[in-house]
Amino acid sequence: MFKLQRVGNAVLEPIPENAWESQAVFNPAAIREGEHVILIYRAVEGDNYSTLGYAKLERNGRVVERWPQPVLRREAAYEQRGVEDPRLARFDGRYYLVYVAYDSVNVRVCLASTTDFKNIQKHGIIIPDLWDKDAMLFPELVAGKLILMHRLEPNIQLAFFSDLEHLLRPEKDYWQKHVAALDHYTVMRPAFWWEAKKIGGGAPPIATPEGWLVIYHGVDDKLVYRAGAALLDYENPLRVIARFPDPILEPERPFEKIGDVPNVVFPTGTALFGEELLVYYGGADKAIGMARASLEELLHELRRFRL
Repeated sequence: MFKLQRVGNAVLEPIPENAWESQAVFNPAAIREGEHVILIYRAVEGDNYSTLGYAKLERNGRVVERWPQPVLRREAAYEQRGVEDPRLARFDGRYYLVYVAYDSVNVRVCLASTTDFKNIQKHGIIIPDLWDKDAMLFPELVAGKLILMHRLEPNIQLAFFSDLEHLLRPEKDYWQKHVAALDHYTVMRPAFWWEAKKIGGGAPPIATPEGWLVIYHGVDDKLVYRAGAALLDYENPLRVIARFPDPILEPERPFEKIGDVPNVVFPTGTALFGEELLVYYGGADKAIGMARASLEELLHELRRFRL
């Protein structure tokens, strides 16, 4: 069975001297920048209050830069408890950051954008009060549409928009109609023992010659979080064309088994260097791990599980 190969232990851990990231760092967005990888990670202080931090890593996992202050802070009332679990995509030289805002009662999906992570523009809420999480943009238009992957438990869905303006300012009844027709927009449902309770998107989909590679998470009946992989049709990503029946990564190392939420590997970012696929994930809601695979080998194995 295909498995990701870990790169050592945690690549990023909390810094006790920095209050804002003193309790935990996990669930990073990732994007390749030249020969490095930028991570925008969730950082926790106090009684589970979150901001987002910045780090730059070499492809072997060595940290070469880590900013001493958050890049995204809690500001709006709907963010008062946290800005969490970001995912990154890049269009036309601009980074788009989809993240979760939490106010102690509701979670809402929000969007921000930047060219340098020093000046970040917040665009506000893009999914209303649906308790929706694990949202991310596809990195390019598909059949002329901007696609937002999201998760209304226990499944993974896709929402389609004409362009960024449509995403930011949809019709008043857009989400009402979307939820009413949710079965049509549901692309993946729990199907195997290790994802019996729910599944959710992990890293933004990767365009490959075989289709869209999706790295996602599944949760079993004992609340163990594992990572899996599937392949979506390139022109019609509502169609799953291959899916591993077993996880490609599961909690094994101490930093994945012991933490604020035990037994969790939670993939949220990838970077591709030629055929080398790097996967970044949260471990036990405490630290950040990194694993790698040959993209060619992964796709070759996935072909054995075509649907």
